[in-house]
Amino acid sequence: MSIDVPDFDEKAAYDHDRPISGLIRTQLLHLHQAENLSLPPGRRTGININDLQTERQASEYIQKATVLLHRHGKAQAAKAAAKRPRKTKKVGPKVRAVATKKAAKRRKKPIAKARTGRPAAKRRKSSK
Repeated sequence: MSIDVPDFDEKAAYDHDRPISGLIRTQLLHLHQAENLSLPPGRRTGININDLQTERQASEYIQKATVLLHRHGKAQAAKAAAKRPRKTKKVGPKVRAVATKKAAKRRKKPIAKARTGRPAAKRRKSSK
C-alpha cells in the first residue's frame, strides 16, 4: 500500500497579501488585549487591529507589539529584582559546622529493618 503525497510549493505556501484568517484574527485580538493591559498608553503601538487586512500587515503588527511587550517585561523584571532584598546570612564557623553535621545526618538514613514485633498472620486455605 502506498500513499500519494502531492508536491509542495514553498513559495505559494505563504502569501503576504492573503487576507487574514480567523486564527490570525484571534491571535491579533489576544496580542492587542495583552498590549492594552500591560503597556501604558504612551508606549502602545497605536495600531487599530480592525484596519489590518493582510498577513503582511498582521505580521508587522505582531512584530512591533511583541518587541514592546518583551521590552516592558524585562524592565518590570529588573525593577522587581531591584526591590527584592538580598538574602545574605553571615554564619560563623561553629554554626556552619553544626549545620553541616545536621545535613550529613539527614542524608544517612538507615536501611529499613525487618519487622520483629509481631508474627506474620497465617493465610487461610481457600475452599473450592
